[in-house]
Amino acid sequence: MQMQRPEIPDEITVFIVEGTHRLATIAINDYGFLQSAKMAQTYLERAIRVLDLNRHRDRAFMTEVSTLKSAASNIMEEYAQFEKFCDDCERFDRLVTQNWIEWISKWAVQAKSRSYLKTMGYLLSYKIRTFHSRVCLLLTGT
Repeated sequence: MQMQRPEIPDEITVFIVEGTHRLATIAINDYGFLQSAKMAQTYLERAIRVLDLNRHRDRAFMTEVSTLKSAASNIMEEYAQFEKFCDDCERFDRLVTQNWIEWISKWAVQAKSRSYLKTMGYLLSYKIRTFHSRVCLLLTGT
C-alpha cells in the first residue's frame, strides 16, 4: 500500500514552474546580461517570500529555510554587483575614442569585459539553478 503525499499548494507549484522557466531564460541570457541580472534578483525576492509563507514547526525545516534565505541574499548581492558591472560596461562602450591608441585600448578592455561577463553569467546562473533545486526540494518535501 502506497502512502499518499500531501497536496502541494498551487502557489508553490506556480513558483516552481515559473521559476524553472525564468532560470532557463536567465541561464541562456536571452535578453542580455543586464536584464538577466534583474530577472534573477526578482526571482530571488519571490523565492524569499515563498519561503516565508511556509512556516512549519519542524526545526530542521526552519533551519533549512534560514540557510536558503541567507543564500538567496548572498546571490542577490552578487547579481547586484554583476548588474553594476553591466551598467559600467555599457557606459564604457558609449565612450568616444579620440585616436587609434584609445580605440585599441578600448577594444582590449571590451574583449576582457565580455569574457568576464560570460564567465560570471555562467557561474551566477549555476548558483541560482542550484538554489532553485534546493528550494524545490524543500517545498515539495521530497
